[in-house]
Parts: sequence; C-alpha cells; structure tokens
Amino acid sequence: MQTLPKASENVDSTQWRGWFDGAAEPTNPGNRSIGVFLEGPNGTVVQLSRPIGFGTNNEAEYEAIIALMEAAIEAGAPSVQIFGDSQLVVNQLNGTWAVRSASLHSYWFRAVDLMRKSNATISWVPREQNTKADELSKRELGPVLKRDAEWGSLTAIGKALGISAVAVGKKLTALGFKDGKRVTEAAVTGGVGRVRETLYGTQYEWHVHLATELLRAPAAEAKPAAPLPSTTEADTGAAE
Repeated sequence: MQTLPKASENVDSTQWRGWFDGAAEPTNPGNRSIGVFLEGPNGTVVQLSRPIGFGTNNEAEYEAIIALMEAAIEAGAPSVQIFGDSQLVVNQLNGTWAVRSASLHSYWFRAVDLMRKSNATISWVPREQNTKADELSKRELGPVLKRDAEWGSLTAIGKALGISAVAVGKKLTALGFKDGKRVTEAAVTGGVGRVRETLYGTQYEWHVHLATELLRAPAAEAKPAAPLPSTTEADTGAAE
C-alpha cells in the first residue's frame, strides 16, 4: 500500500471516498489484478495496485472492493463513499441482485462484513468516471501478460518451425520432454514446459522460443537439459 500527498482538488475535506476496479486479461478467466484509489481529509491518498493470480473478472472486482474497504479501515476512516463500474458487485452488495454464483459467495460475505465495519456506501459509476482505479488495476498486468505471451501450444512451435503440431509433439516426446499430453519433469526442469492449474483444469504449456531453438538444434545437441548443480556442489567442487 502506497500513501501519497494528494494533488490539489476541491473535495469535501471531511469525507473519505474510494474507487475500485478488478481486471482479468487477456481473457476471462485470466490473469487478474486489482486497483484501488482512496482519498481522504488533509490531502491523503492511498493507492493499491497488485496482481492476484488466475481467475474471473467478477472475483477480481470483489477482491478490489474488499481491499478498498480494508484500506479505509486501516486509514481510520469513520465512513467511506465507494464507487465502481461493476454493476454485478455494486448491485449484489446493495441487495438489488442475488448472488447466484457459488464462487462469489465467500467474497460477498466478506464484503458485506467490511461494509458494516467501514460504514461504507457503494454506488455504480460508468467506466469513464473510474479511470484512476482502472489504470491502477491494469498497471501490474503488463509484465504478467508479457511473460505469459512467451508460453503457448505445440501449434505455435510448429508455426515457427514450419512443421505440424503432431511433428513437434513427436520430437519433444523423443527428447523426453513430453509424455502423452503431459509435460514431463525434465521439460519443467529445463524451462521448456510448464504445468498450470486453471478453472478449466490442468493446462500444459510450452516456452515457444526455447522449444523452437531446441528443436532447431542438431540431433546430437538436442538433449534434455540437465538440472543445474546446487550452490554447495558448485562452490566446493564435490565429486559425484
């Protein structure tokens, strides 16, 4: 949490106000992050921006408003006016809409409890009136999306090599990096493959650049990467 001097604006000097936003990119479900902007008396501003892992956009919106109310309580706000562009979160917390998704029940209970503790009122605003929180929610996603863009499918590797995904799979299997549909431990150790647990189950992904370079290498060089020696072995020169 970062507390900064607030830029000069004509606002009620006794009222705490906050904006929240949650994001899931590049798809929903996807990589999530939250953005919170809280302003209070005496020019106080609290900003929060952090990634929160894989999940849905609605979960991220709930995580954001929960973080906002926790920040208001921590800052000592006697009450807080909250604004967000998620109609689902705003209407559910105001009792207008029912909470039908089982995955949101725990978020709703936590948020309702914090509404009482923070003496919060919650109102919907259009996205163009929620730009500060929106920018904060997107800030942390850039590096995450850039890293994830390096990972892909056998098809992406095949496109880079000019061969089919089936041919890529056979080559990776021959190298010990693939076992059926699964990524092997050797692939994970060598940084060529990874395993991710998502809402849709287990996903096996490949580092497109590393796998492509590996398969371009001569057959004699295309061997599974051996684990690096431990720090102790490297420093002491211990024999096997």
